Amino acid sequence: MISTLLDRFGGWPDPSSFRPTHIVEVDLDEDIPAMTASGPARVLVRRSGRPVAFVPVTVPDEGLTPEEVRKALDEAIASEGYPAEPAHAEAQAVAPVRATVVITTCVATRGLLRVLDDVRAQTITPHEIVVVDNRPNTSGVTDLFQQQGIDDVRLVLEHRPGLSRARNAGLAASTGDVIAFLDDDIAVDSRWLEAITEVFRQDPSVACVTGMILPMELETPAQYLFEEFGGFSKGFHQRRYDLKDHRGTSKLYPYAAGVFGTGANGSFRVDALRALNGFDEKLGMGTPAKGGEDLDIYLSVIQSGRTLVYEPAALVWHQHHREIAALRHQIFNYGVGMSAMIAKRWWANRQERPEMLQRLGAGVKHVLGPGSPKHQTKTSSYPRALTLIELGGVIRGPFAYWRSRRHRVS
Repeated sequence: MISTLLDRFGGWPDPSSFRPTHIVEVDLDEDIPAMTASGPARVLVRRSGRPVAFVPVTVPDEGLTPEEVRKALDEAIASEGYPAEPAHAEAQAVAPVRATVVITTCVATRGLLRVLDDVRAQTITPHEIVVVDNRPNTSGVTDLFQQQGIDDVRLVLEHRPGLSRARNAGLAASTGDVIAFLDDDIAVDSRWLEAITEVFRQDPSVACVTGMILPMELETPAQYLFEEFGGFSKGFHQRRYDLKDHRGTSKLYPYAAGVFGTGANGSFRVDALRALNGFDEKLGMGTPAKGGEDLDIYLSVIQSGRTLVYEPAALVWHQHHREIAALRHQIFNYGVGMSAMIAKRWWANRQERPEMLQRLGAGVKHVLGPGSPKHQTKTSSYPRALTLIELGGVIRGPFAYWRSRRHRVS
């Protein structure tokens, strides 16, 4: 396999020298606890419940008192340019938003039950919860629901493999105004749905809201390397994207689709997503293209003249892969999915081709340039092999998309 061949070009971290990073949550408007576990830590800082920073702190052997914790957090927030205060927009007088939550899965796990519990515990009640089983013959999800007595969830069976097909099955089943998608390997903040619906409620012109994804744990080198790769978080500032006044700063815009968010935490107005024909079923996990379906739909939202908002308060926690082998596979697939998405748009949207040609040079620089924003989070110890593995995926992507177009699933 190409990822295995590329391993010789870069070393991997020595697991024996790695110290797990503790993840702690602190709300500056509440009593701050002492930190007694020594070693590296990452602190999710909140103000009145809203996340405003995710800062590194090194805890000495003697620990940190509450006063020392506050001082360390205040200094980190001031130096790193995090939001000083939570942003609150004034809501317009519009009707409440009914939200359908769709969870896609293909295997019965405790993680799926955890996500369901988290969704039930939201500060606002979902209009409905839909679970789409994308491997119903073998997943065991139906049996799990019967064993657990789960009767408050609509179970949709999608026999055709593919994440895009699963999400589209959830879209077809939705009866809400807004549809919010989750994967089954996350934990959901209790204010997640409230934050999403508030954005939609405040501004009826918004068609899509993406949220922040932070690591559930940083206990292995693979999990830490994924954060260096870029992770899923897009920062703590709310950002608005469209084709008019909110175009972003990248020369690639809007084709640097990764700035918009990640599919594991994306939501849409149902009528807008249906008007865009949902997710492209030739992209995504379960197809030769491996991914790219989320980048594609976010780009379609923007190119259609609609508005997308990244809202950091819509927070979920993701279970990163613990093993290096799984990380290599993941990053290779990301490379495949990204360039498969670009190939799809070149093939299917001829009106976009002049824009794509204009950004070709910037795109190459974005992928290969050492000073590119794509590589800013990587340290000098980041394995060169991972960069080459991703590049191998990028090269394969257009061919994978062509295979996906020819692939037929009954």
